[in-house]
Amino acid sequence: MNTTVDQKPEGLRARKRRATENAIETSAVKLALEHGVENVTVEAICEMADISRSTFFNYFPARDYAIVGRAISIPEGSEAFSILDTAPKNLPLGLYRLLFAAIGHRNVNTEVARLRMQLLAEQPEAARMSQISMLETSGPLLMTTMAWLQAHPEHRKLDEIGREAWLASSIVHSIVSAQMMEWAQGAGDMETDESGFHDVIADFQVMLDSESTPS
Repeated sequence: MNTTVDQKPEGLRARKRRATENAIETSAVKLALEHGVENVTVEAICEMADISRSTFFNYFPARDYAIVGRAISIPEGSEAFSILDTAPKNLPLGLYRLLFAAIGHRNVNTEVARLRMQLLAEQPEAARMSQISMLETSGPLLMTTMAWLQAHPEHRKLDEIGREAWLASSIVHSIVSAQMMEWAQGAGDMETDESGFHDVIADFQVMLDSESTPS
């Protein structure tokens, strides 16, 4: 049985930081929904979130990331490998754990998730911005995955490393996207676990099972 990667209990400082981040993101998305993403300014976000401009840039390097979500900084080398090694026979699960380890917590603000889903559905420019942010994450994730597969040929399931790495990372992105729809229906600050990963995988398997497909 695979073991979940243990994360340290969240302290007061981390909770306060996450609360400020949530306030910035909520303000940014609400302004984008009301005025359009092209009309949102850092100054307006700061005013609504009741923070200073310097505080904003301590959390987000640019306005777009506050609106659609920042790119995740993926660990490399031994730091990443130690996490992927926890699920050597299930690469997508290892990558899922790596993503949350990079984020630093497993909490999801359901209001932000819900507002972003609405924003992406209503404004094509927001969807474009979101795709750019995702690409900034997927590139390093793909390279880390390929490096791990090269270092552990005994765990490879396909002949082509690039194809296996691309498929595994694509599966994880699909799982997170599917979970976003579930998170958007939740309430409050929700802590996630790996059950959501396994639920989506089970749904994939049902859809791919030829016997479950009507003839």
